[in-house]
Amino acid sequence: MVQNSTASSIIVGEYNAQCSIPEVESATAMLNLWGNLLAGILGAITAPLWGKFSDNYGRVKPLVAASTVLLASEVIIVLLAKLPDAIPLNWIYLAFFLEGLSERNVALGWFHGSMFFGFAAGPALGGYIGMAGGQNGPMLIFYAGLVMRVAGIMFLLIFVPESLPGDLGSKPSLTKNIDRSSRGVSRQTWMEMAKTANPIHIFSSKSITQPSVRQNIIALASVNTIMFGAFAGAMNIIILYAEYTFDWGNKESGTFLSTINIFRTLATTIILPLAVRFFRQFFHPPTSRSKREPDSFSHLDLFLLRIAILSDVLGYIGYALSPTGTLFTLSGALSGLGAIGLATSEASMTKLVDSAQTGELLGALGFLQAMARIVAPTLANLTYSLTVAKVPALVLWGVAAGFSAAGFATFWIDPGSRRDEGVKEEVVPLQEIHL
Repeated sequence: MVQNSTASSIIVGEYNAQCSIPEVESATAMLNLWGNLLAGILGAITAPLWGKFSDNYGRVKPLVAASTVLLASEVIIVLLAKLPDAIPLNWIYLAFFLEGLSERNVALGWFHGSMFFGFAAGPALGGYIGMAGGQNGPMLIFYAGLVMRVAGIMFLLIFVPESLPGDLGSKPSLTKNIDRSSRGVSRQTWMEMAKTANPIHIFSSKSITQPSVRQNIIALASVNTIMFGAFAGAMNIIILYAEYTFDWGNKESGTFLSTINIFRTLATTIILPLAVRFFRQFFHPPTSRSKREPDSFSHLDLFLLRIAILSDVLGYIGYALSPTGTLFTLSGALSGLGAIGLATSEASMTKLVDSAQTGELLGALGFLQAMARIVAPTLANLTYSLTVAKVPALVLWGVAAGFSAAGFATFWIDPGSRRDEGVKEEVVPLQEIHL
């Protein structure tokens, strides 16, 4: 900020000229860099643990635990916003620490649509709440966020049924498992312990007998990780860039976020199933549905994945070239089709492993995504911090290059392979949803 400015002199939710300077943009990028680095490292450690925990004790309990930790993180953010001159800014790193502990990725298919719908409705609702509070009640939006987080936890506890198959009551308690594990570890060699602790052990698991299936899982995980990393790296930079380049305030930023996430919601809940129905006739001849084999990756899945990646590449090139905020928003709408890629790659991987290994697979994928969250935002924020004064759009070209790398990685995928090589029936596209 400019000299003699204090945190209390900033008008929350409005355009503040004293903050729209390269020095502040650079400092903000560096804050995001260290915060994402901390959260990403912890997420890489905890994501596989959450996956194992959910396989043994159900899906709801880990979600409630992670949401509760996130609630504590948001409480810290609220205190920092409420008392900016009394609480040191370094306390925000505790919020990043708790965010890393709660790292958990279970969003597939329609889950992606629900998530992006929340991303779309949230900024718009936040804008209305912010305007209702005005300059006299800027904290209203923070309090609303806490209420929504508590409501989410209560919804999980009361309404969400347990989806893990089997009798959870017959499984040993958490304390007994910890005691058993500690006694087992004491009898293991260092090599055995390293193998057991390997968070991506499932990619070399003996339960995956077909080399082509293993190749597809690794390739899909690579594509998903690159896409996630590119998206995570650009997430904060896009808003910083738009506010710096187009003099946006919270109202314009909220409208932008709502617009692109509405398109992401439409992409995963409407465009994807309609596209499957339309293009299926060109990729698969009509056959009896009872003969279709679901446990594979079809040519249609590969086609949709590449289209999604192409939309991301074109969208981020559009971000870098847009001279106005309107064209910038339209570029974001185009990149919204990229949501299909994340949903397709994640759903495809879960189809290629046993249902009992789904949590372990998602834990391994969460570990890879957490590693991407360490590397990608670090590079993106550091690049933006160093180039914002001269070439602020350079980082957007870098993100477009990252999505291009994911596109090239799709050529490693063999859509003809399946778990049972003896089955010759037609493949059901993994994204098929009956409307």
